[in-house]
Amino acid sequence: MNLQHFEHLLAVVDTGSFSRAAERLHLTQPALSRSIQAMEDELGGPLIDRTGKRKGLTPLGALVASRARRVTLEVSEMKRSAALLADLALGAVRLALGPAPTAVLALPLLRHIAETYPRLRVHLIGGPAEQQLVALRDRAVDALVVHKRLLPRHDDLSVKLLPEMRIGFVCRRDHPLCGAEAMSLSRLAHYPLAASGIGLSREAVQSLDAYFGKALHFKDAVRFQSDEAACLLELVRTSDVVFLGAVETARTLIDQRELVELRMPKPLRLTSQFAFITLEGASESPALEIVQAFCAEHMRDR
Repeated sequence: MNLQHFEHLLAVVDTGSFSRAAERLHLTQPALSRSIQAMEDELGGPLIDRTGKRKGLTPLGALVASRARRVTLEVSEMKRSAALLADLALGAVRLALGPAPTAVLALPLLRHIAETYPRLRVHLIGGPAEQQLVALRDRAVDALVVHKRLLPRHDDLSVKLLPEMRIGFVCRRDHPLCGAEAMSLSRLAHYPLAASGIGLSREAVQSLDAYFGKALHFKDAVRFQSDEAACLLELVRTSDVVFLGAVETARTLIDQRELVELRMPKPLRLTSQFAFITLEGASESPALEIVQAFCAEHMRDR
């Protein structure tokens, strides 16, 4: 067997058809069939179930296809790393970011790369976590940074957890709640509340109900909810709306003294945790290592 055999098998698996696979590979269908048959003869059993209209895998075929994907990925990564070393370039990184990572990382990362690694190309991509996972598996992106609870467990993913980030309440600097000595849910409920999607996880709502007491359910007090943290923070900056989410998402506006974190009588003890996700077994380029180190350093409380 060789890499070409693996590519032929995976093309049949991905298209579900010998004819479509042959067209993708620019082969005749008989030539493709002979290639698959050669693998089957060498391995001693059928790889493709040819009885149905869509060509599925036999148990042996599923095992071979899984390992074939790993082998082709390793070869692709080896070629990519060799190309990076050959021209002494740092290369490019395609990074998918969730809403909170976008608010915390996007501008500082781009500024850092522009000032320190002018030859490195960076492409930042947004969108739903499910869509980003598809892009990662299709190798349309190199890595993604999303909340850990949005990720199902998969053997093909390498998950590196980033530091936990504190959740808190944030409002504009001259908000009537600023300086209040005894904060309560009833006091907060006098003003519109906005929460990021992460801020309204089941665990967070249960913790907030326990923290404030159950005279009012916290979730019922929230009027605005969005995964777009930047939109919520702009609303908070220009109105009496109070924001709940990872405090670091508001760090720039806090540093500019436009927003402040509300002082609570005792710690909320709520955190968000994000993860840096790559494909398991994919070798990391120098460029991706630089970006990963930056994410680990900046996706944390200051």
